[in-house]
Amino acid sequence: MPEEPAKKKSSSQIKRIITGEEGVNNQEILQILAVGIIVVHVLMVVLYHLMNVWQLSLYNIIVTAYYSYCFNEVRGGKIMKGYLLTFLEIHVQMIFTVFIVGWELGFYAYVLGLIPLYYFLNMFVSEDNDHIFRPLAWSITTVVLFFATYFLGRVFAPVVKLSGAQTSIGFLFNMFFAFQLIIWMSHFFVLIYKKSLVTLEDQNATLDVEASEDPLTKLYNRRTMETSLEKAMEEAKRKGAFFSLVMGDIDFFKKINDTYGHDCGDAALVAVSEILLSCVRDGDIVCRWGGEEFLLLIIGNREAANAVAERIRQRIEENVVEYGGNQVRFTMTLGVSTYAPGYPLDALLAQADENLYYGKEHGRNQVVSLKPQVKSTLKTS
Repeated sequence: MPEEPAKKKSSSQIKRIITGEEGVNNQEILQILAVGIIVVHVLMVVLYHLMNVWQLSLYNIIVTAYYSYCFNEVRGGKIMKGYLLTFLEIHVQMIFTVFIVGWELGFYAYVLGLIPLYYFLNMFVSEDNDHIFRPLAWSITTVVLFFATYFLGRVFAPVVKLSGAQTSIGFLFNMFFAFQLIIWMSHFFVLIYKKSLVTLEDQNATLDVEASEDPLTKLYNRRTMETSLEKAMEEAKRKGAFFSLVMGDIDFFKKINDTYGHDCGDAALVAVSEILLSCVRDGDIVCRWGGEEFLLLIIGNREAANAVAERIRQRIEENVVEYGGNQVRFTMTLGVSTYAPGYPLDALLAQADENLYYGKEHGRNQVVSLKPQVKSTLKTS
């Protein structure tokens, strides 16, 4: 797909692009280079006029208009067309310049800089970058034209015979601007490469977030919590640190969905998520365990977990969800379990779940916590 037409850039924006402070795309690069090429060809018009080489002076007047056309094509989003028209003209001018004034004027330097650009186009600009032999074919074509033009300049005498001073001036002129072209194109391409890396890092970071969080509540998802639980268990075994689990479930959540609709249920889940996050401390982890069930990993003993769970219970009981003109109230029941030496992870989860459903069966809207001990129904490691 062609890129969107670029907005007009101010001088300060162009400066930030050149320094890398502002992102740059292929369209902006080619527009800046097109302006630079137009300026160089205007200077060529003057140079060849002073040398009395009217053929090249006229040619560069035409080429200036040609690049103005290329500039407009690029502004319209035709990036690849702009590059290809530029490469075509550079080859044509090399041949024409050698035919008029000879090889010694050094215009071939511009052509030598094209070969790495073919590979850049295949990597960063072309949508169909699977044809790795395409830039190789273009490079071979350039090399063939280069040597063909060289031998042409050796076989046929140039139309205009320049003096030694004129040849030196023309050679230095072409070498200077050829090097400038290569330097600035390389600089811009490095900026694009750096931008691609930053974009890739951002995309990877986004994918990591999407893979680790619940899309509705933005809490961690079950998979991420399971990883965190395994790390907490290893830490507890290695250092003897305490951690606790708090498993909470919204009371009569199905009734909320049936009465007010699933969108209201979603709003309730989001409201609970915000309360959970506001009640925990740094280092604690909150996740949506599944459905209307949440799991918290609390760094601390049973008393610390009880305090967090009770704070959550009170905040949810006091909270009101405004939805569709209705004020929806609900409560949450929470079960707590705390790690003790010998407890496997599944036993901790089972105990928190058992405490939660004990609270459900005995009135709801409460925190149920047992002393950290292994129940007869649980196996120890």
